[in-house]
Amino acid sequence: MIDTHPPTPDAQTKDADWTPVAPLGDALPVRLLRAREAIMQFYRPLFRSTGITERQWRVLRNLYDEPFLEPSEVAARAFMQPPNVSRVLNELQALGYVERVASGRDQRRAKVSLTETGRAATARIGHYIEQRSGEIMKTKEAAEFARLTQLLDNVIAMPLRHPELTREVDQPPAP
Repeated sequence: MIDTHPPTPDAQTKDADWTPVAPLGDALPVRLLRAREAIMQFYRPLFRSTGITERQWRVLRNLYDEPFLEPSEVAARAFMQPPNVSRVLNELQALGYVERVASGRDQRRAKVSLTETGRAATARIGHYIEQRSGEIMKTKEAAEFARLTQLLDNVIAMPLRHPELTREVDQPPAP
């Protein structure tokens, strides 16, 4: 359990003398980022050759699955910050891949959808990505992916199972 009481002067000195248990590169969040980067090395050449970015792909793919989404829904589904989604939507609109449609009675709210061109481009790129995924699954490491998927699902569910571990720690002002 994390001590949330203000540290004593001795504890502040102790904090200043903190020695990490392990190198930063061994920390789970960093290892997960490194794993993502390793996997993305297989897909980045596909994005480059099709002329879209990873972020654009995440938006396109989400709109392919769910034809009409508000930008905030795109942000949540694509794991992106709203200002970044806005930028990506503008880029995709300039390419003719997405269009904004007024949302029902509230003209201030807009939903985004793929154009016919955007849907065709997403399908074309999706075929390349699935082909590459199939190639990856033919490697000797592929047997580990099913287990990895289970482990990642467990990690993703942890905050729901342990909400007490998501709380902030009360900190005194910095000296």
